[in-house]
Amino acid sequence: MPNRKWTLLLAVVMLLAACRGDPNKRKLVFLNSGEKYFKEGRYQAATIEFHNAIKVDPKFDEAHYQLARAYLRLGVQREAYLELRQAVTLNPKNVDAQLDLASFLVAGQQYGQAKEIAEKILAADPKNVRAHAVRGAAFAALHDLPSAVQEFQKAIELDPQRVENYRDLASVYSMAGQASEAEAALKKAIEANPKSADAAAWLGQFYLSQRKTAEAENEMQLAIKLDPHAVAPRLSLAVVYLATRRVAEAEKVYAELKSVAPDDPQAYQALARFYLATRQREKALTELQAVLKLKPRDSAVKELLIGTLLDLNRVQEATTLNQEILKADPGNPRGLLFQGRILISQGKYDEAVKDLEKALKAHPPDKALKADPGAAAVYYFLGVAQGLQGSPDLARSSWLQALQLNSQMTEAQVALAGLDLKRGQYDEALNFAADALKRNPNLLSASLISANALLAKGDTKKGEALLESVLQHDPASIPALTMLVNLYGRQKRAREAAQRLSKLVQQNPQNASLFYLLGVAYFDEADLPKAEASVRQALALDPQHSGACVLLAGIHNAQGSAEKAKADLEEGIRRSPNGILTYLALEGAYEKEGNWEEAKKLCEKAHQTNPDSAVLDNNLAYLYLEHGGDAKAALALAQTAKQKAPDAVQMSDTLGWAYYKTGSFELAVNQLEECVRKAPRRPLFEYHLGMAYMADGRPDSAKKYLQAALQDHADPADAASAKEALNKLSPPPSTAPVLHLPE
Repeated sequence: MPNRKWTLLLAVVMLLAACRGDPNKRKLVFLNSGEKYFKEGRYQAATIEFHNAIKVDPKFDEAHYQLARAYLRLGVQREAYLELRQAVTLNPKNVDAQLDLASFLVAGQQYGQAKEIAEKILAADPKNVRAHAVRGAAFAALHDLPSAVQEFQKAIELDPQRVENYRDLASVYSMAGQASEAEAALKKAIEANPKSADAAAWLGQFYLSQRKTAEAENEMQLAIKLDPHAVAPRLSLAVVYLATRRVAEAEKVYAELKSVAPDDPQAYQALARFYLATRQREKALTELQAVLKLKPRDSAVKELLIGTLLDLNRVQEATTLNQEILKADPGNPRGLLFQGRILISQGKYDEAVKDLEKALKAHPPDKALKADPGAAAVYYFLGVAQGLQGSPDLARSSWLQALQLNSQMTEAQVALAGLDLKRGQYDEALNFAADALKRNPNLLSASLISANALLAKGDTKKGEALLESVLQHDPASIPALTMLVNLYGRQKRAREAAQRLSKLVQQNPQNASLFYLLGVAYFDEADLPKAEASVRQALALDPQHSGACVLLAGIHNAQGSAEKAKADLEEGIRRSPNGILTYLALEGAYEKEGNWEEAKKLCEKAHQTNPDSAVLDNNLAYLYLEHGGDAKAALALAQTAKQKAPDAVQMSDTLGWAYYKTGSFELAVNQLEECVRKAPRRPLFEYHLGMAYMADGRPDSAKKYLQAALQDHADPADAASAKEALNKLSPPPSTAPVLHLPE
């Protein structure tokens, strides 16, 4: 007896040969084959067959519609939407395609268009169940809950067996805060459909939303008994296990899904997605690599794998895979997104911005896809590239756009919180960080930003408590310990910090940063021998640790050996030529000596090595302005520094002073007013503003700020200049003898 597989293959080959001359028959063969795969749950295979049908006849509307359905099952929203649009354009009488498109419009907040489609269908067929449901969904989205209830009740009346409508009715009741009515609606679904696994699963999901985990678990188990191959109940059961801290059981459920429904993307991707959600990236990587071998055509798996490789900084492997995507489709939005991420990791920010902007253009402009999470991710990474490019305002705009598209994106919230923290907008930073923590209470980056903002506001009690909560999760968190050491140093609690760090270095003897922080604590305690021993251990573990080089120089300075300190910094530069911190410290040493020529030479060398540093742009500009240099070159450097760090008051001060030195007094005043507003009682800024006002012909304002600079103890050289200027503005009374004329 011939092999059944070969018999089937031979039959297909013969059928295709018979149809070769007739395109209409060929396209129907592909359509029927795709529909067969779809019924079997083999959606990837189905898409191939529907594509083949469309190749034969690009205007074959039914193939476009079935391809859209397959994409929906695969979770490929953008492509599904485009195929639906095409199907409806080719055949406006396809009611199912119209209603699927209307559902997309509801999701895209185009409620009027969605209702219009549903109402046209209802005008021709008042008993169309799906049209009533679409109207109900639009009313619910518009918060017209009574109308939504009415529409879903009508849909249930017309078709009591359609369990989705009970679910949607329960959702509306939940929105209205009517939990008992929501539960009753879901129980009616089970009464009407006692063998429906979906009905039991949705009741279980409702119980889970009410934190009734025992009841939720019972319903999920029932749903699995009713349909042993159903994916959704098992996914929900895993969520119950996670909610009740039974992580191992949840992992087991996700692993079993691959055999329960081997061709369902939700099933075979579930374990990898679980690992990604729980930050187990190495496990996720192994799982995704295994799945991709079995499902090489699954673009979602390949994309998850590329993203994971980038998260693990395995850029070359990610690049190789992404080249496959872009080779097949140079305008693929996901491929362009990954290319942007790759370029960011390579420090090519300008190129990254271009590719990410291309990715945004590749997303269709239709408003129905406004909520596309892919577009939100593009906006987020565009913001990252713009921030690194030195355009924080553009970055902020991109991150806000990402949040508008995906309000759950904690990465964008943390990025905005960090930006506001740098700008000194502490309340705004706290608000964004709090939103992120609501969605993920274990998000340490958001907790650190909140702690930093609280400490900056002077709320040391709450700030310290938040740092301690971070250290409970990660006792060796360097950012948290750095803030804590600085706080303890200000509070004269350096010994307490040293005791804590001594224990940590014993537990982590290879961690250079912990030894460095221990050195800082000893230095704050004025125990210089122990500080030096700790910092030398840090340098033994990491010879390029620039902070340790600077601290060692500080120790030698404190011991009265300025030459040794300079030698330490020179050695630090030799070991790490890109270490800006060591350059700045050595530059400061030369300035302290009054050796301005050496300071300028060093700053020029540092600038050549680190041309993207706003701090070095600013420092070099100021050295040129104050200690001999081309004022126009200084102005260009100051303008560049301001572009890179527009919120830093030091950059505004240098730019304002450069404008003053080059005769643009009004521009100088504008910049320097910003400095004094952001950082009041800073004598240098007050002195500069006073001099700019004087040059701009505003003597009263000049007097005010020059006097303020003197009251706030300006630097001796600036104080002398301020006094001279004040004398010109208000000459002292004459001391010549009074001549009395005879009467």
